[in-house]
Amino acid sequence: MTARKGKTKQKDSTRVEEITEQLEHAFLAGLGALSNAQKAGEKTFNKLVKQGEDFRKKTSKKTESLIDDVQDAIRDMADDAQSRATGLLDQVRDKSNLSKLPSVFDARVADAMDRLNVPSKKDIDALNRKLNKILKLLEEKPAASKPRATTTRKTTKKAAKKPVARKTVSKPATAEKAAEKPAEQAA
Repeated sequence: MTARKGKTKQKDSTRVEEITEQLEHAFLAGLGALSNAQKAGEKTFNKLVKQGEDFRKKTSKKTESLIDDVQDAIRDMADDAQSRATGLLDQVRDKSNLSKLPSVFDARVADAMDRLNVPSKKDIDALNRKLNKILKLLEEKPAASKPRATTTRKTTKKAAKKPVARKTVSKPATAEKAAEKPAEQAA
């Protein structure tokens, strides 16, 4: 039995030695892998740093060119907007257009008044002049006509027989209104 125990102890110790040896090899392999990883890692890290720098240079060049393009486009749009605004201001400030406005307005109002047969200031002034002449004649006639009483009676009889036709001073009417006037006079 002791022989068995001795063999078992030897087997156990051999196994422990084998396991220890395997663990030591695994540990050393891990250290070797770490060493390789550090060497490769440094190389890879340096390689990545170089790639990052290259990428940053390329992107910064592209970004700068894009920024320049955007700034140029903004400047062009601003110049275009400013020139349009200047053109509009010039049109608004143009006095020739503003000076035409009152005459155009007056012409349109005069046309509307004419269509409505409203007498103009000129028409009313002409009537006033005619009335002033008639009044002057009437004021002069009674003093001159007193010795001639017979002639005034004849004229008054004639005036009484004839209805006095009144003239309305207005601008020529349109064809429609001219057709309406005889119908109104008949009524």
